[in-house]
Amino acid sequence: MSSSRESTRGMLGSSWGGREALAALGLALLALHNAALAEPKRLTNDGILKRDPYFVEGGKALLYGYDEQDDLVRVLRLDLETGKSEPFVPDVGDKHHIEPKISPDGRFMSVTECTGNLTAKLVIRNLEERKDVYITHSGRGGTRSPVFTPDSKRVVYAFAETGPQQLWSVRVDGKEKKQLTQSEGVSNWPSFTPDGKTIVFSNSRENNYEIYSMSAEGSDEKRLTENTIMDIRPVVSPDGRQIVFTSTRDGGYNVYVMKIDGTGVRALTTGLDRDDYPAWHPDGKHVVIVSERGGRFDLYLHEVPTEGVGPDGKPLADSGS
Repeated sequence: MSSSRESTRGMLGSSWGGREALAALGLALLALHNAALAEPKRLTNDGILKRDPYFVEGGKALLYGYDEQDDLVRVLRLDLETGKSEPFVPDVGDKHHIEPKISPDGRFMSVTECTGNLTAKLVIRNLEERKDVYITHSGRGGTRSPVFTPDSKRVVYAFAETGPQQLWSVRVDGKEKKQLTQSEGVSNWPSFTPDGKTIVFSNSRENNYEIYSMSAEGSDEKRLTENTIMDIRPVVSPDGRQIVFTSTRDGGYNVYVMKIDGTGVRALTTGLDRDDYPAWHPDGKHVVIVSERGGRFDLYLHEVPTEGVGPDGKPLADSGS
């Protein structure tokens, strides 16, 4: 009997040892893959402050905010093949244009238009008819972070009408405006899952920004991160499985990726230089980031490491949220 038990233990030990070896081999292969990731590709070289990059035309071009002067921000279009940038909306006069977005069907553009710190307005432009719709509120605050719904029928954005800033939704023709959140703290940076059923956003109710998800109608809210430091600008990946975001959890501004449920957090960038404003490439394998290097701000394209492995190629334990 003793011999039989020892034999059984030996077989089990061999089985588990084989599984552990296979798991270790898998992690080693992932590490080799990620160690071979290309260095971030620098897309601009002028060093001027930039913000809110956004891929258009199937990833062939980028729109981004560009500080043309100390008191003037323009939207530029960067052709990724030629490397040339030019104004995307040339007829804006002395108005700031930031946070540009193009609707999935290509018919509309949303942008935040500013003439002062508290006078930011949401503008929805019909690109076919060249007509603008201005979304107005009774409050004195400014609109922030507009994003189209995946069906191109509505725009979700942030605005403080009474009390703290909340998320709102409006049709692209400016009608049927409605408030989605009724939460404490400031809500900002909405991003949709591809099916249009879920919104991911940040809120400051805990005296620091955390990332939450909720239904497209504002119900079923869930907290995805839990830190004493802020997690901001979440963006859902094209396949709906991951979220890229900016966080100061490790001391500086760096960019992180996590699963859609908030688990499996891993760093995409590290260091004390500021990395911010992440945006997914349509291929779901790359992220563009505004990076500060020696006081200069430029756009860099990063390859996203395989899930479970860091940018240095080393296996990561699940760091939670």
